[in-house]
Order: sequence, then structure tokens, then C-alpha cells
Amino acid sequence: MFCINCGSTSDVEVCRVCGARAGATDLIDAVSPVLAGWWSRVSATLIDSIVLIAPTLLLVVLLGNLLGLIAAMATQAAYLMALQTRPDGQTLGNRIAQTRVRDALTGHTISARQALIRWLVLGVYGVLGTLPQSASRGFVVVVGLFGVVDCLFPLWNSRHQTLHDRWARTIVVRA
Repeated sequence: MFCINCGSTSDVEVCRVCGARAGATDLIDAVSPVLAGWWSRVSATLIDSIVLIAPTLLLVVLLGNLLGLIAAMATQAAYLMALQTRPDGQTLGNRIAQTRVRDALTGHTISARQALIRWLVLGVYGVLGTLPQSASRGFVVVVGLFGVVDCLFPLWNSRHQTLHDRWARTIVVRA
């Protein structure tokens, strides 16, 4: 169950996190979302990556490396943001993996701001991964390690959230 004031997990009449007291009718949201597992999340991400490969390659071929990469990143952002902010909160990968992205506090559809934050973190990995070899190797390694930690974070987070989920205040649930 979740506190209707702060959204934290709670099973008592007084929230342990924010101290809010629940009334008789608004006690605690009794519908607990079923969080998506790590493999479901990985599956959805891989499927979305496959879906986005063709447009990315096409844009790079048609527009050249730099302009094509910029256009591809904009296309990827539009795809993820447009689909995750719809009422079902699902990209094609999420539909196949039977997951959806939700607001961590309310369980409702995420906002455009939340979708942008989620994408920006992932977009930074993508952009920094394409840095020329002249870039500082130490910097590239640190960014790569941060990306790996972000992807593995749901394995030890109680709400199965990545770092980009935590920053955007989102969760991924079973559909």
C-alpha cells in the first residue's frame, strides 16, 4: 500500500516517511503496483533499441555523421517522450514486455517533464558514447561505468528503479 500524501510504501494509518495521518476514506491506496522485473525492463529496452536502429542509421546516412546523429537523437527523444506520456505509458518495447512507465508517487501517467528527464540521462550516455577517440579516455570510462550502474541499479533498489527513474520520479510496472 502507498501513502496518498507522499507515495511511499506504508501499511499503517500514519505514514512512516511523511507522518501524514490517513482518514477513514483516504487511508492508503490499497492498489499496489506490481513492479516490473529487471529482465522485463531489459527486454523492453532491447526491443526499443532495435526499433530505433533503422531510423537512426537512415538519418546518419542521409544527413552525415554530426547532423544525422543530432536528428537521430531528436527522433529517439520524440519516440520515447510521445509514447511514455500517453495514458498507457508504453513504447513498443514496453507493450511487448508487458510493462509501462508510471509516476512513482501517484501511479498515473508521467508528465512530459518526467519523460524528458528520463530521456536526457539516456541521451547523455548515447552522445558521450560517440565522442571521438581524442576525448579523455578516463572521462569516457567514468561515463560508461555510470551507465552500467544506472542499468543495474534496479537489481538492488527496492522499487526496481534505475537512476534515471529516481531522478524523474518514475517507476516501471507490469501492464
